[in-house]
Amino acid sequence: MFLVKGVKLQGIVTWFDNFSILLRRDGQSQLVYKHAVSTIMPSQPIDTRLFPQGGDASKKARLLQDVFLSSIRSSSVQVTMFLVNGVMLQGRVAAYDLFCMMLEREGYVQLAYKHAVSTIQPLGPVDLTGEWDGEEGSDA
Repeated sequence: MFLVKGVKLQGIVTWFDNFSILLRRDGQSQLVYKHAVSTIMPSQPIDTRLFPQGGDASKKARLLQDVFLSSIRSSSVQVTMFLVNGVMLQGRVAAYDLFCMMLEREGYVQLAYKHAVSTIQPLGPVDLTGEWDGEEGSDA
């Protein structure tokens, strides 16, 4: 687990809720607030096919980030992601939701909280045509 300021924390997640994570380190428990976390990486590989395909299809209006993330996820394009602290991550977006993205690289995954991400740059062009429902994104 990396904090937004770049501090690395290692341990076992023993509990979590909407706002915090309880981490066990060296026999001691440490409460970590999620707004301070930039990424979480499990110690073992995870099969990303187990995750939902991302996005909330039940929403009527689609946000630009949903269209963009859906497109790069479905095309499995490699991305370079920069965090607000300057750290560069690379891989493909395997899943995403309202608050975080699952980045996969060489069989390993890393959870990146959206509040810690500054930019996402795909390796190649991204086709966003046909991704919009109706007139979202227009100023009219």
